[in-house]
Amino acid sequence: MKHSILKVALVVSSALSAAGMALANTSDAEELKMFSEAQIDIQQALLIGMDGTDGKVSSIEFESEDGKAVYEVVAVAPDGSLSEIVIDANDGTIIERGPYVDDDD
Repeated sequence: MKHSILKVALVVSSALSAAGMALANTSDAEELKMFSEAQIDIQQALLIGMDGTDGKVSSIEFESEDGKAVYEVVAVAPDGSLSEIVIDANDGTIIERGPYVDDDD
């Protein structure tokens, strides 16, 4: 139990650091505003993303998708396949769950 809490704390710490760096480099003031007004924080989104996932969360990112504030969680299953969970940053509902597709290009 102690190791699980430590692992979750490490993942949350890494995710918060990554989110902070991503937001610091963005020129999109609206996305920053959406992030500051989001009702669900990144720790809650991480827990939502982990629930129902049989693998491990490899990344979590805040984004504006079609004008909506969301967290995108990428999980790795035991077989190595990747899945993506899109979570509404204002109410915590899962908007989408499916195979991960790298659309950052």
